[in-house]
Amino acid sequence: MSDQQEIPEDEALAAEYVLRLLDVDAEQAFEARLKNEPELRELVQFWEAEFAALAVDVPEEVPSPSIRSKLLAELSGGQASAKRSWTWGWLAFPGLAAVAVAAFLVFSPMLSGPAFDPTLHATLISEDGAVHIEAGYSPDGNLFKVIPEQGEPATGRAFELWVIGAEAQAPVSLGVIPADRESLFEITPEIAALIDGGTLAVSDEPEGGSPTGAPTGAILAVDEFFDADLFRSG
Repeated sequence: MSDQQEIPEDEALAAEYVLRLLDVDAEQAFEARLKNEPELRELVQFWEAEFAALAVDVPEEVPSPSIRSKLLAELSGGQASAKRSWTWGWLAFPGLAAVAVAAFLVFSPMLSGPAFDPTLHATLISEDGAVHIEAGYSPDGNLFKVIPEQGEPATGRAFELWVIGAEAQAPVSLGVIPADRESLFEITPEIAALIDGGTLAVSDEPEGGSPTGAPTGAILAVDEFFDADLFRSG
């Protein structure tokens, strides 16, 4: 594929989906199509493989979860709402390609991988019931899934998740989470080690997350992680 060649609409959509560049409405519409269009799923798997191959030359250090929202904002930069007439010339620039691969590593929906099967679960419900968030952790790939059931942050604010290990001295950020859709992401082994026996909390923070590395706003809800089988059987 030449740098200046425009790619078909669905192929472009699949690539943007893998890189998490679609806006909320476009992403939901695309996922609805994925359920019924095997050709579209093949395109997603193709781009996952393409970007994974690029990742060979990218350092193994994965961006901290606390900067996920900033990374996404930098990557989208208006592209998500642009018409599909853009080309893939930017892939010719190693720096941009590396950033794109980093985004793929953090945000890949892992459609071609095994189903998410959590071993630990936490339920966050605020005292007034306005905020309800379900979360689960799977050691298979150190995957963390967040399902917002109810509640949205105020304008200019965001929900940020924190893990407090049983022996930890301070909470560790899992990053800002979208309040309007599920999210699945990989966490570091260091953070994963805090989850078993630890506590999950959600705080109200400035848009983009806490500027200090610690909660600065109100703690909206807290829950200890427990065996996910108990959640499923309940």
